[in-house]
Amino acid sequence: MSKESQWNKFSFIVSNHIRYYVLPQYGDFPDRQVENFTPEKIQAKLEYYVNRIGKSSRGEEDAKRDCLKLAHFACYLFSLLETGDAQNGLIDCERLHKPDLSK
Repeated sequence: MSKESQWNKFSFIVSNHIRYYVLPQYGDFPDRQVENFTPEKIQAKLEYYVNRIGKSSRGEEDAKRDCLKLAHFACYLFSLLETGDAQNGLIDCERLHKPDLSK
């Protein structure tokens, strides 16, 4: 398996997490909470879920779900950093993001 195919499989799992866990519980966009996200608020969410993984009171399924939540919040953060909008920022992002690796 390549790193890219591993990511593709994981992103499919994240997509299902959003479809079957997030949307029924929180609804889709527009989302007032996401609308008000700042990089600091998202960082706090990421830290919260990272710190929760592996705690004795939480089982393996919850730890795996927290990993999916981390990926979802990372998407919000990327969108916010890329476009200034955590909620709608990637809608108009039609170009392939190619980071400058020369740095």
